[in-house]
Amino acid sequence: MTLRKRLAALTLTGVFVLLFSFFFIQKTLYDSAIEHASAELEATTYQLGTMLLLYNDADLQAIVENNSNITVGLLNNQLEQIEGFIPPHLIGDLGEYISTQQTERDSLLCVHSSEVMVLAYSKLPEIDRIVVTYTPRSTLLANWRNAFILHALMFVMAMTILCGLSLWLWQRLKRQHMRAAHLAEHFSDTENTLSECGCAVISWPVDTPDGKLTTQLNWPEILGPTGAKISPTMADFLDKLSPASLNRLRGPLIDNVWPDERVGTMVDIATTANRTQRFYLMAHRYVESDRQFASVLLLETASQQELCHPFETYLRHTPEPAIAVDTEGVLRGFSPALEDLVGLHVHDIVNQPFFKLFVPDDQQTAMTAMRQKSDNNTMLGDAKSILRVLDRQDNVRWLAWHCIGPFDGLVFCSARDVTEFVENANKLRDTLDQLKRSNEDLEQFAYVASHDLQEPLRMVASYTQLLKRRYAGTLDQEADEYIDYAVDGAKRMHKLISHLLEYAKTGTTGDEFNQIDCNLVLNEAQADLKDVISREQATITHDDLPTIKGDRIGLSRLFQNLLSNAIKYRRPGVPPHISVTVEPDPIMHDFWRFSVRDNGIGIHPEHAQRIFRLFQRLHKDEFSGTGLGLSLCRKIVEQHGGRIWLDTSRPISDPGTTIIFTLRVHHSA
Repeated sequence: MTLRKRLAALTLTGVFVLLFSFFFIQKTLYDSAIEHASAELEATTYQLGTMLLLYNDADLQAIVENNSNITVGLLNNQLEQIEGFIPPHLIGDLGEYISTQQTERDSLLCVHSSEVMVLAYSKLPEIDRIVVTYTPRSTLLANWRNAFILHALMFVMAMTILCGLSLWLWQRLKRQHMRAAHLAEHFSDTENTLSECGCAVISWPVDTPDGKLTTQLNWPEILGPTGAKISPTMADFLDKLSPASLNRLRGPLIDNVWPDERVGTMVDIATTANRTQRFYLMAHRYVESDRQFASVLLLETASQQELCHPFETYLRHTPEPAIAVDTEGVLRGFSPALEDLVGLHVHDIVNQPFFKLFVPDDQQTAMTAMRQKSDNNTMLGDAKSILRVLDRQDNVRWLAWHCIGPFDGLVFCSARDVTEFVENANKLRDTLDQLKRSNEDLEQFAYVASHDLQEPLRMVASYTQLLKRRYAGTLDQEADEYIDYAVDGAKRMHKLISHLLEYAKTGTTGDEFNQIDCNLVLNEAQADLKDVISREQATITHDDLPTIKGDRIGLSRLFQNLLSNAIKYRRPGVPPHISVTVEPDPIMHDFWRFSVRDNGIGIHPEHAQRIFRLFQRLHKDEFSGTGLGLSLCRKIVEQHGGRIWLDTSRPISDPGTTIIFTLRVHHSA
């Protein structure tokens, strides 16, 4: 019932997480669509302004006639309309925005006739003109609506799968609950059967100071109540023995001196205050987990009762598959539960080697286990040997065996059916193997794809550069511009693939780390950036860094990327200053916490997670790059067992960025 309540709570949590994720993703996509549409409209306005500078009489509306949703207008610097049509209230909104922003070109949202418009402008001070374009925002969100419908369908599918899985697990838990109740009923029946047969079993560790019992089967039913005590002890049992019986058992049960591994005798036990009863007692000593235990089996006797071997009674009434084997490994008896499981052919194995009960592949294992345990007078281990048998339908069943003895030359072995557990374990192992192979294939694919793209890209870059050298200036200006675009695109693609190849190769060298002095690694990174540090007049300070175990090349690349970013995203007119500090992590005490702090342009906290993703760039127009630097840093840190994040607690009044990452402390052997 507790598990089912937890399942219901987990399902509700999953539904809430899915709902939250759905609305969060839609909000993000919506904002991205608006931002993208505004950027495209702003770029179009800028291009129209460029055309107007080149051709004063250019028809701007005709240039964008392929997009009927865009309206173009022309204003002078006093916001007087020169060409086209722009509603006066939009001109008023534009004037207020320009007066506050003081930017040459930008975009904004305005309301026109209850409809939101995206408006962009571009100032042309050379000719005293302002190019203005606007378009309804609703026409720019078609792609977002399609994505919304697709995500809604995926959300419904995920909800259906989640609910279906929860219902399936609910039914599984219900069946397991019924099975547990059924097993509890079986155990209760077993105890009742032993109680009706007058059988009790107790055991305790020999070295225990208080003699607390580890097994007490049928104590109150056979030996009588223990008074006010809830948990009887070995002393309580010895107090029930008559003085004569206690003297006979003082050696093995009190002094731990055993003439043999087992002893058997008739004893008198006080079951109540005024009544003494005769029992047949058999005690033996065994070792489990490097501890010695004493176990006592009591069989109730009465007048005119023939004393039989206690395990014959147990085999006849136990609900578990069980066998009795002599010290030579010959099967002497079995329980009805074993016959129900494997069929009538078990009768053919009686008085033959017991290992014939198992499938051929496990027979040698059974014989080996018997020989290894023969010195300790045990067989098949303590629920550690799992051997297979064939049931009535010739299906393989896995049984976990536990044995005790010998008693009077017989060893008693009982089994539990663990077929379902073994099959589930095998399925889980196969799934883990498949997942490992899949991850290896994905890493190999990324490496091969990035590596194989280098050669055709190198050819494209070479021929475009050759084309530029041979025909630059001989064709018209537009052709030269196209050639420059091709050369620049090839160079940027080559850089992107090189970084992607480096990202794919990171972490594939194995887990063999060496002892690394972080001071030397930081010095190597500064040496690689010597030119840019000197050119930008950057200063770098650092604490005395610790020695850790890791990959020298990876850590050098980590520091190099962080230093390079700090110099690259500097504030105009301010020399970069970078500080590298380290301290023990206050939360994870087995880690060092490194901080790389700069005085650059900073990163808004809302981008704290985005910057570590692949191909994510916040300043695409102002700075060049591929968006792989911080992703590579995260991969290197996680390869070393740490984590990396942006310090979002830095106040706005203190401009700059602080990147924090952790590396595991190296403990000297």
